[in-house]
Amino acid sequence: MRNTIKTLFFLSAFSPTLIALMIVRWLDYGFDNYCLILLGLFFFGALLFIGIYKAIERKSETINFIVKKVESQDYIIVTFLFAYSMPVIMRSIGIDFNVLFVCVSILSVILWFISSIPTHPLMFLFKYRFYKVESNNSMVYMLISKRVIRTPESIKKVKVISSSMLIEVD
Repeated sequence: MRNTIKTLFFLSAFSPTLIALMIVRWLDYGFDNYCLILLGLFFFGALLFIGIYKAIERKSETINFIVKKVESQDYIIVTFLFAYSMPVIMRSIGIDFNVLFVCVSILSVILWFISSIPTHPLMFLFKYRFYKVESNNSMVYMLISKRVIRTPESIKKVKVISSSMLIEVD
């Protein structure tokens, strides 16, 4: 079940891209049914993100955690900013929803098998930070936190999202 949540959580990170696609579609063809579908999918992705985040807060186990090393990973948000420029590129080659569906399906399968996800742009907007942390037993995790972490000793309790992803408890 954790792989399902992790995969859906990551796919919801692409929902802001749908707004850019909608704008490109609107500029090319006017506001049509595809624009409504893209807008609906954006809101679905945003609601999916909120629902998964609330479920993680309520249902994930809280554990005491000792960190040996911490490193910021916020720079990875640049990859998503690049992804938001993709609709402009797609505009020049045309939008084919069947190809887009196949690409998202393949991406979903790949995401199922990787252990962590990169930063989530919607979380970044809500002031969450992403860190690579090394525990005292040398295991490396991706940690999501609402605060700026300067020392590893300040991290005390976390919730488990997946085998390599944690979120700090306030």
